[in-house]
Amino acid sequence: MTDASSSIRPAGAPTAAATLAAAVIAFETEESARRRLEAFSYQPDIAAEIAVYLAQSTDLPLFVDDISEALGREGIGAEFVALDALAGRLGELAGERERTIVWAFTDGVRFYRGSSVPALARLRGFARFGSPVGAAHLCQDKFASLALASSAGLAVPPTRLMQGSREIAALGDWTRASSPLFVKPNTLGAKIGIFADSLCRDLSEAEERAERIWDRYRDRALIQPFVDGDDVRVSFVDLGGEFAGQLGIERIVKNAASEAGGAFLTMKDNETLSGARDTEGGRGGFGASRPAAFTPRMIDLRNEDDDRSRRAVAHIAEFSARLARLVGLRDLFSIDFRIDADGRPTFFEFEVCPGVTIYDFQNYLRARRGMTLGQALAKSMRLAFARRMEAAEA
Repeated sequence: MTDASSSIRPAGAPTAAATLAAAVIAFETEESARRRLEAFSYQPDIAAEIAVYLAQSTDLPLFVDDISEALGREGIGAEFVALDALAGRLGELAGERERTIVWAFTDGVRFYRGSSVPALARLRGFARFGSPVGAAHLCQDKFASLALASSAGLAVPPTRLMQGSREIAALGDWTRASSPLFVKPNTLGAKIGIFADSLCRDLSEAEERAERIWDRYRDRALIQPFVDGDDVRVSFVDLGGEFAGQLGIERIVKNAASEAGGAFLTMKDNETLSGARDTEGGRGGFGASRPAAFTPRMIDLRNEDDDRSRRAVAHIAEFSARLARLVGLRDLFSIDFRIDADGRPTFFEFEVCPGVTIYDFQNYLRARRGMTLGQALAKSMRLAFARRMEAAEA
């Protein structure tokens, strides 16, 4: 095969007959994120705090054997590449691009850079695993995600976008909104920037919290009416079949041992839960170095027999399908909702690179799909590779 620079056929024009033989899995490390953030004048402790989002990359070595062996049984070689080395490695693999798929293990476009991977794969002519680059960029911007989701009929909370104490934009009907208010960063994940006092009595107090987020992280903040209820995580990996039936729709059980007494999860809680590989308390490399706040527990709402759960499942399945169509979610993703006492869901955010090594997704794979992460990836990557020639990928 000739090099892309001398080939008559463009690099981005693969042939249909190729067989998947290799998977390149790109990951961004906590260490590289910390160094880069410090170079941009973040204090070392704040840089380390932000880098906690990448804890699943820290836990990745615990899953390398499972992934490599499962892909190997399907004739697919697995190669794990640090994000900073990816561009060069894809250049070296140019001759194998028609038989290779590329997956971003983590997302992000600002503090984290995983969303560069689908764009780079497209530029180099490789098939990609996961959602398109537009969705990868959008998922880190919670306000933009909410605005777009509301246009598709998803229920979203009224939301103010703040830069410090200054309002930049507002979404929804605030005339019917009431206190208390909840404040969180717009682009940071893993509960970073959410403290026990993120729940506020009034707008004045909420503006102070928004200003703290700007001063601490240089991130905009969201102010929203606090939705009393239960967090529900939707998990998805495409193994073929009907969309709704593949969704994991699980309620996260509240625990009074959390910093906020179960009302919501904070950064302090998530520093340990990010390393919890399953609901039995198994701990990954990141979480093993910190005392566990509590053992997480998930309840599959499809197995519950009450009206609230049935109503929540029906609405969440419909909202998830609308969102997936709207932004092009595919292959692997998660969506966060909160359900009220009647089971009515409110949409908050989605991820194109969910934390596949931690308790919620591991629980979904084991209980709903009956597979390990490696087994699920082997099947799903085959399906994604088969779609690489679809017109939407052009």
